[in-house]
Amino acid sequence: MKKILYKVGFFVIVSVCLILIALFPREAMVTGEGRAVTVVYTYDFSWKEYKNNITAFTEGLIMEGTFGETRYRKPVEEEVILYFSRSLKIIIPAFILSLAAGVLKGIFDSKNSNKRRKLFGNWTTWLFISIPDFFIILLVQWIIIFYINWIDIFGHEQWFNFFIPSLLAAIYPAMYISKITAAAVSSEAGKQYVQVAKAKGFNEKLIIYHHILKNCAGTILNNVPTMMIYILSNLLFLEYLLDYKGAAYRLWLALDYEPRIFIGRESFYEPSVVISFGICFMAIVLFVQICSHLTSIRLDPR
Repeated sequence: MKKILYKVGFFVIVSVCLILIALFPREAMVTGEGRAVTVVYTYDFSWKEYKNNITAFTEGLIMEGTFGETRYRKPVEEEVILYFSRSLKIIIPAFILSLAAGVLKGIFDSKNSNKRRKLFGNWTTWLFISIPDFFIILLVQWIIIFYINWIDIFGHEQWFNFFIPSLLAAIYPAMYISKITAAAVSSEAGKQYVQVAKAKGFNEKLIIYHHILKNCAGTILNNVPTMMIYILSNLLFLEYLLDYKGAAYRLWLALDYEPRIFIGRESFYEPSVVISFGICFMAIVLFVQICSHLTSIRLDPR
């Protein structure tokens, strides 16, 4: 319970920090000087403006029960539900696939580390971990476009558009869990209870899945939150390249990052949207942390 309360408290502190950072005044003064109209870009921080931003946000949240409106004059809550539901179609299958495939491949790697089949074991795990994620995503995208172009990989309109992004999002996290599982299984393989089970004539699969994995559960589950962070970190790149309008893509739009200066243009920065999506992403990590902790306590006999 103390660990859970610690995680919840940390989540609250980070959420408050996110709110304070998002509401930080961003408006700058753009003026023209001289006959040639030289553009002068200046920024002066104002505590009064900062206080007004925080006051307006908290009053709207407490008194009106809303995060405010978006640039499209829609409630922020509607945007969150719409875009986040799309991203969950990628996140949930990618999480399940990463965990299942990672554990199975980790077992395969540990069993075949000294055999000829290790070429398909530790070597492939090392290869996929070493190659940058974006390179694999671009490679798969290129293969599909030029050789399997009957597959629709762009957009979010079709019900099956989440499938390929989920597979791509699961590659690196699965290799990460595979590496953790292989190390944990290998460390347990030489222990006395395993030797006793083999001496009694138990099947190798029974020993691995019933005995060894149960003792490795704590180690694997402790790394599941990190696996989820890897999935979320790839989300923006996937949604941008595959034109999948999800939560990460909408969050990027809300940040309104633009290195050039447009005089007279209204700022499209949406702090309420940034706060809402940021809290949702952190809530997913918190949920996975709590679930993995409780499951580890239940499965780990120690």
